[in-house]
Amino acid sequence: MAEKVFNLTRDMLDPTFADLVAPDREKLLTCIQCGTCTASCPTAHAMDYTPRQLWRLIQLGLKEEVLSCNSFWLCTACYSCTSRCPRGIACTKTMFTLKRMALSTGVAKRHATAHFYEAFTETVRRHGRIHDVELMTIFFNKSKRLQAISYTRLGLTLWRKGKVSLDAAGVNIKRLDQMEAIFRKAEELERKR
Repeated sequence: MAEKVFNLTRDMLDPTFADLVAPDREKLLTCIQCGTCTASCPTAHAMDYTPRQLWRLIQLGLKEEVLSCNSFWLCTACYSCTSRCPRGIACTKTMFTLKRMALSTGVAKRHATAHFYEAFTETVRRHGRIHDVELMTIFFNKSKRLQAISYTRLGLTLWRKGKVSLDAAGVNIKRLDQMEAIFRKAEELERKR
């Protein structure tokens, strides 16, 4: 596979990008590219750019490239990268910030992973926990409508074996109003950022 080449003389470089993304810009800029974050990451193999590569792209100011990749969407928030970083970089918090930035700039709409997060959030907000059928219905409706057909057989098999239920009534938790209060508080905190 050929390496991707970046034109670092272009106007699209944003020298303030690291300021916007990293909770501690100075620490991010001290990244020595040791690869400990990447070696610690359970999903690095599936990312467009490994965490180490992502930090370098941020340092260079390649904002558009960073926000359009899938790397931060695949972060499992296990904090392995953060706890093992010899420079003390807040890797996981930076991943969260990238998710927020991608959503707020509209770049996230290109990624199916962002649609999955939105579907997950909608389902949990409505029921207090996951309703599998609703989650997948919302996800496929937002992103890949035609791809849903290829999952029909799997869905029917899971339904026949009692692994998924079409009935959403039994899914709702008690005190759903408390779950709604949590979501409202999170939205309020997001607006203050």
